[in-house]
Amino acid sequence: MIFVVNAQDHSLFQAELVQMYRQRKAVFVDGAGWKLPVIGDMEMDAYDRGDTLYLLAKDQPEGQVLASVRLLTTTGTHLMTELFDAADRERMPRGATVWEASRFCTAPEIRGRRRRHALLWEIICGVMETGLLHGIDEVIFAAGRALLPLVLRGGWEVRVLARRLQQQDDEVTALAAAITAAGLRRVRYLHGIPVPAVRFNAISQCQHPLRIHSSTAVDSERATPLSLRQTAQIQHDILPTGDLAHG
Repeated sequence: MIFVVNAQDHSLFQAELVQMYRQRKAVFVDGAGWKLPVIGDMEMDAYDRGDTLYLLAKDQPEGQVLASVRLLTTTGTHLMTELFDAADRERMPRGATVWEASRFCTAPEIRGRRRRHALLWEIICGVMETGLLHGIDEVIFAAGRALLPLVLRGGWEVRVLARRLQQQDDEVTALAAAITAAGLRRVRYLHGIPVPAVRFNAISQCQHPLRIHSSTAVDSERATPLSLRQTAQIQHDILPTGDLAHG
Protein backbone atom coordinates (compact mmCIF):
# COMPACT_ATOMS: atom_id res chain seq x y z
CA MET A 1 0.00 0.00 0.00
CA ILE A 2 1.06 3.58 -0.71
CA PHE A 3 0.68 6.39 1.80
CA VAL A 4 0.42 9.87 0.29
CA VAL A 5 2.05 12.38 2.63
CA ASN A 6 1.16 15.97 1.75
CA ALA A 7 2.13 19.20 3.50
CA GLN A 8 -0.59 18.81 6.13
CA ASP A 9 0.50 15.24 6.85
CA HIS A 10 4.21 15.83 7.45
CA SER A 11 3.83 16.05 11.22
CA LEU A 12 1.59 12.96 11.28
CA PHE A 13 4.20 10.91 9.40
CA GLN A 14 7.26 12.32 11.13
CA ALA A 15 8.62 8.90 12.16
CA GLU A 16 8.16 7.48 8.64
CA LEU A 17 9.81 10.49 7.01
CA VAL A 18 12.82 10.20 9.32
CA GLN A 19 13.06 6.53 8.38
CA MET A 20 12.89 7.50 4.69
CA TYR A 21 15.68 10.08 5.08
CA ARG A 22 17.87 7.49 6.80
CA GLN A 23 17.21 4.96 4.05
CA ARG A 24 18.15 7.54 1.42
CA LYS A 25 21.48 8.21 3.15
CA ALA A 26 22.21 4.49 3.42
CA VAL A 27 21.40 3.89 -0.26
CA PHE A 28 22.61 7.03 -2.02
CA VAL A 29 25.43 8.36 0.17
CA ASP A 30 26.83 5.29 1.95
CA GLY A 31 26.05 2.76 -0.78
CA ALA A 32 26.31 4.63 -4.09
CA GLY A 33 28.82 7.24 -2.94
CA TRP A 34 26.77 10.23 -4.09
CA LYS A 35 27.95 13.55 -2.70
CA LEU A 36 24.70 14.77 -1.19
CA PRO A 37 23.97 16.96 1.84
CA VAL A 38 23.38 15.01 5.04
CA ILE A 39 22.12 15.88 8.49
CA GLY A 40 23.45 13.28 10.90
CA ASP A 41 22.31 9.92 9.56
CA MET A 42 19.75 11.43 7.18
CA GLU A 43 20.00 12.56 3.55
CA MET A 44 18.04 15.77 3.02
CA ASP A 45 18.37 18.59 0.54
CA ALA A 46 16.73 21.89 -0.35
CA TYR A 47 13.89 20.09 -2.14
CA ASP A 48 12.66 18.34 0.99
CA ARG A 49 10.39 21.28 1.63
CA GLY A 50 7.12 21.93 3.35
CA ASP A 51 5.24 21.60 0.07
CA THR A 52 6.96 18.37 -1.02
CA LEU A 53 4.64 15.41 -1.56
CA TYR A 54 5.98 11.99 -0.50
CA LEU A 55 4.75 8.53 -1.40
CA LEU A 56 5.66 5.82 1.11
CA ALA A 57 5.21 2.11 0.38
CA LYS A 58 4.39 -0.22 3.27
CA ASP A 59 3.00 -3.72 3.69
CA GLN A 60 0.68 -2.57 6.48
CA PRO A 61 -0.23 0.78 8.08
CA GLU A 62 1.95 0.19 11.14
CA GLY A 63 4.81 -1.37 9.16
CA GLN A 64 8.21 -0.09 8.11
CA VAL A 65 8.79 2.05 5.03
CA LEU A 66 9.75 -0.27 2.16
CA ALA A 67 10.16 2.29 -0.62
CA SER A 68 9.61 5.98 -1.20
CA VAL A 69 9.64 8.76 -3.76
CA ARG A 70 9.11 12.50 -3.56
CA LEU A 71 7.07 14.72 -5.87
CA LEU A 72 7.58 18.42 -6.51
CA THR A 73 5.79 20.99 -8.58
CA THR A 74 7.76 22.41 -11.51
CA THR A 75 6.43 25.95 -11.35
CA GLY A 76 9.47 26.90 -9.26
CA THR A 77 12.95 25.48 -8.71
CA HIS A 78 13.25 21.69 -8.63
CA LEU A 79 16.06 19.14 -8.75
CA MET A 80 16.31 18.75 -12.52
CA THR A 81 16.97 22.47 -12.91
CA GLU A 82 20.28 21.69 -11.15
CA LEU A 83 21.15 18.42 -12.87
CA PHE A 84 20.85 19.59 -16.47
CA ASP A 85 22.25 22.59 -18.32
CA ALA A 86 20.27 25.45 -19.78
CA ALA A 87 19.94 23.91 -23.24
CA ASP A 88 18.53 20.67 -21.83
CA ARG A 89 16.22 22.51 -19.44
CA GLU A 90 14.60 24.26 -22.39
CA ARG A 91 13.30 20.88 -23.59
CA MET A 92 11.79 19.95 -20.24
CA PRO A 93 8.09 20.54 -19.64
CA ARG A 94 7.16 22.53 -16.59
CA GLY A 95 4.06 24.17 -15.20
CA ALA A 96 1.04 23.59 -13.01
CA THR A 97 0.26 20.20 -14.58
CA VAL A 98 3.82 18.81 -14.50
CA TRP A 99 5.42 17.20 -11.46
CA GLU A 100 8.99 16.14 -10.85
CA ALA A 101 9.67 12.75 -9.21
CA SER A 102 13.00 12.15 -7.49
CA ARG A 103 14.78 10.12 -4.82
CA PHE A 104 13.08 6.80 -5.55
CA CYS A 105 14.55 4.59 -2.85
CA THR A 106 13.94 1.08 -1.57
CA ALA A 107 14.90 0.07 1.95
CA PRO A 108 18.58 -1.01 1.91
CA GLU A 109 17.82 -4.32 3.59
CA ILE A 110 15.66 -5.39 0.63
CA ARG A 111 18.18 -7.21 -1.59
CA GLY A 112 16.07 -9.36 -3.89
CA ARG A 113 15.74 -7.93 -7.39
CA ARG A 114 12.19 -9.19 -7.86
CA ARG A 115 11.00 -7.54 -4.64
CA ARG A 116 12.77 -4.27 -5.49
CA HIS A 117 11.22 -4.23 -8.95
CA ALA A 118 7.77 -4.95 -7.52
CA LEU A 119 8.14 -1.95 -5.21
CA LEU A 120 9.19 0.20 -8.18
CA TRP A 121 6.02 -0.69 -10.09
CA GLU A 122 3.88 -0.12 -7.01
CA ILE A 123 5.44 3.31 -6.50
CA ILE A 124 4.93 4.14 -10.19
CA CYS A 125 1.25 3.18 -9.90
CA GLY A 126 1.02 5.38 -6.82
CA VAL A 127 2.57 8.29 -8.71
CA MET A 128 0.13 7.84 -11.60
CA GLU A 129 -2.93 7.47 -9.36
CA THR A 130 -1.97 10.52 -7.31
CA GLY A 131 -1.16 12.49 -10.46
CA LEU A 132 -4.52 11.69 -12.00
CA LEU A 133 -6.27 12.80 -8.83
CA HIS A 134 -4.46 16.15 -9.02
CA GLY A 135 -4.96 16.76 -12.74
CA ILE A 136 -1.29 16.17 -13.65
CA ASP A 137 -0.34 15.60 -17.31
CA GLU A 138 3.30 14.52 -16.99
CA VAL A 139 5.93 13.58 -14.45
CA ILE A 140 9.57 14.33 -15.25
CA PHE A 141 12.42 12.43 -13.62
CA ALA A 142 16.04 11.36 -14.05
CA ALA A 143 17.13 7.74 -14.43
CA GLY A 144 20.59 6.18 -14.34
CA ARG A 145 21.72 3.24 -16.46
CA ALA A 146 20.22 0.63 -14.14
CA LEU A 147 16.80 2.27 -13.83
CA LEU A 148 16.44 3.46 -17.44
CA PRO A 149 15.52 0.15 -19.16
CA LEU A 150 13.00 -0.64 -16.44
CA VAL A 151 11.06 2.61 -16.75
CA LEU A 152 11.21 2.56 -20.56
CA ARG A 153 9.44 -0.80 -20.70
CA GLY A 154 7.22 -0.27 -17.68
CA GLY A 155 3.99 0.16 -19.64
CA TRP A 156 3.49 3.90 -19.36
CA GLU A 157 4.23 6.36 -22.17
CA VAL A 158 7.76 7.74 -21.63
CA ARG A 159 9.88 10.07 -23.76
CA VAL A 160 13.56 10.95 -23.46
CA LEU A 161 14.29 14.62 -22.86
CA ALA A 162 18.09 14.77 -22.40
CA ARG A 163 21.17 12.77 -21.36
CA ARG A 164 24.24 13.75 -19.37
CA LEU A 165 27.04 12.15 -17.35
CA GLN A 166 26.91 12.49 -13.59
CA GLN A 167 28.52 10.93 -10.52
CA GLN A 168 30.42 7.66 -10.81
CA ASP A 169 30.41 7.99 -14.63
CA ASP A 170 26.76 6.96 -14.66
CA GLU A 171 24.80 8.32 -17.61
CA VAL A 172 21.70 10.05 -16.29
CA THR A 173 18.75 10.44 -18.63
CA ALA A 174 15.96 12.97 -18.22
CA LEU A 175 12.54 11.56 -19.05
CA ALA A 176 8.90 12.60 -19.09
CA ALA A 177 6.10 10.11 -18.43
CA ALA A 178 2.51 10.79 -19.45
CA ILE A 179 -0.01 10.45 -16.63
CA THR A 180 -3.11 8.85 -18.15
CA ALA A 181 -5.73 6.37 -17.02
CA ALA A 182 -4.88 4.13 -19.98
CA GLY A 183 -1.20 4.16 -19.01
CA LEU A 184 -2.08 3.29 -15.43
CA ARG A 185 -4.13 0.32 -16.61
CA ARG A 186 -1.20 -0.93 -18.76
CA VAL A 187 1.27 -0.67 -15.86
CA ARG A 188 -1.11 -2.55 -13.58
CA TYR A 189 -1.70 -5.25 -16.17
CA LEU A 190 1.98 -5.77 -17.06
CA HIS A 191 3.13 -5.97 -13.46
CA GLY A 192 0.25 -7.84 -11.85
CA ILE A 193 -1.14 -5.04 -9.71
CA PRO A 194 -4.90 -5.75 -9.65
CA VAL A 195 -6.00 -3.07 -7.17
CA PRO A 196 -5.12 0.59 -6.55
CA ALA A 197 -1.73 1.20 -4.95
CA VAL A 198 -2.95 4.16 -2.90
CA ARG A 199 -5.07 2.93 0.00
CA PHE A 200 -7.62 5.59 0.79
CA ASN A 201 -8.68 4.14 4.11
CA ALA A 202 -5.10 4.39 5.41
CA ILE A 203 -5.00 8.06 4.53
CA SER A 204 -8.36 8.79 6.12
CA GLN A 205 -7.16 7.20 9.36
CA CYS A 206 -4.60 10.01 9.46
CA GLN A 207 -7.37 12.64 9.24
CA HIS A 208 -6.57 13.79 5.71
CA PRO A 209 -8.52 11.62 3.23
CA LEU A 210 -7.59 11.98 -0.43
CA ARG A 211 -10.74 12.20 -2.52
CA ILE A 212 -11.49 13.24 -6.07
CA HIS A 213 -13.80 16.23 -6.25
CA SER A 214 -14.24 19.10 -8.67
CA SER A 215 -12.75 21.73 -6.36
CA THR A 216 -9.31 20.12 -6.49
CA ALA A 217 -9.22 18.08 -9.70
CA VAL A 218 -8.08 20.22 -12.64
CA ASP A 219 -8.68 20.02 -16.38
CA SER A 220 -5.05 20.19 -17.51
CA GLU A 221 -5.89 21.58 -20.95
CA ARG A 222 -7.71 24.60 -19.54
CA ALA A 223 -6.36 24.73 -15.96
CA THR A 224 -9.92 24.91 -14.64
CA PRO A 225 -11.79 22.74 -12.11
CA LEU A 226 -13.28 19.57 -13.52
CA SER A 227 -16.99 18.98 -13.60
CA LEU A 228 -18.58 16.34 -11.41
CA ARG A 229 -19.07 14.15 -14.49
CA GLN A 230 -15.38 14.44 -15.43
CA THR A 231 -14.18 13.61 -11.92
CA ALA A 232 -16.56 10.65 -11.77
CA GLN A 233 -14.95 9.30 -14.95
CA ILE A 234 -11.46 9.69 -13.44
CA GLN A 235 -12.70 7.90 -10.30
CA HIS A 236 -13.92 5.04 -12.49
CA ASP A 237 -10.63 4.83 -14.44
CA ILE A 238 -8.33 4.97 -11.41
CA LEU A 239 -10.35 2.65 -9.21
CA PRO A 240 -11.73 -0.07 -11.48
CA THR A 241 -12.48 -2.33 -8.53
CA GLY A 242 -14.53 0.38 -6.82
CA ASP A 243 -12.78 -0.59 -3.58
CA LEU A 244 -11.93 2.55 -1.61
CA ALA A 245 -11.29 0.63 1.61
CA HIS A 246 -8.92 -2.03 0.39
CA GLY A 247 -5.78 -2.66 2.38
